[in-house]
Amino acid sequence: MTTLRRDLSIRYVPGSRRYRLELALSRELHADEHVVWQAEKLARIQPASFAMYLFALPWTAFALFWTAMAASGVSTMRTDSGAGLLAWAFPLFGTPFIAVGLGMMALPFSPLWDKGKVLFVITNKRAIKLRLGRSLDVASCPADRIGLIERMEHRDGTGTLKLAVKVGRDSDGDKITEHFTIGEVADVIGAQDAVERIKAGPQAL
Repeated sequence: MTTLRRDLSIRYVPGSRRYRLELALSRELHADEHVVWQAEKLARIQPASFAMYLFALPWTAFALFWTAMAASGVSTMRTDSGAGLLAWAFPLFGTPFIAVGLGMMALPFSPLWDKGKVLFVITNKRAIKLRLGRSLDVASCPADRIGLIERMEHRDGTGTLKLAVKVGRDSDGDKITEHFTIGEVADVIGAQDAVERIKAGPQAL
C-alpha cells in the first residue's frame, strides 16, 4: 500500500477527488483483479433534458402566483393574532409546490454536481462504479451477470452504456430488466470493448 500511495501521489494531487477515488479503487480491488478500463463521469449538460422545462416553468410560475396571491389575501385580512397565524398556513401550503418546481428546473444541471466525484471501472472480473460524496458509495456487477449491452454514442465519441444485469418480473407479472449504467464517459466504445472482453472470459484479456 505504501508503494501504491507513492505512485498515486505522482499521478494525482494528494487530497484531490481523483486521488481519493483512485485510493478507494485500490482498496476495492482483489489480489487477482486488475483494471482493464476506467474513466470519470463527464460533467456535461444534455440539451434534451431541458425539455422538462415545458412542464416545470408553468408549474413553478403557477405555484409562485398562487402562493403570492394567497399571501396577499392573508396580509390584508383583519384578524386577531391567533387567527392570523392560522391563516398563514394557507399560503404556506404552496411552498412545497414551489420547491418541486425549482427541483425540476435544477435537474438538467445535476451532472455538474457529480463533476470529479464518479469513477467507472472495468476490471478483469466486474464493472465498478465509485461515487465520492459525504461517504464513498460503491456499486459493482460481476462479469457473468452482464447480458445485453446498449450503447448511446454522440458524434464526439462520448456516450453511455447500459448493461442488462438482471431480468425479473414486477408485481403485475410484467418482465422488467435491471441495468448497470456506465456514463456519460469520454470513450464509450472503449468501455464497450472492455465489457465485451471480460464477458468473453480470461482468454480475451
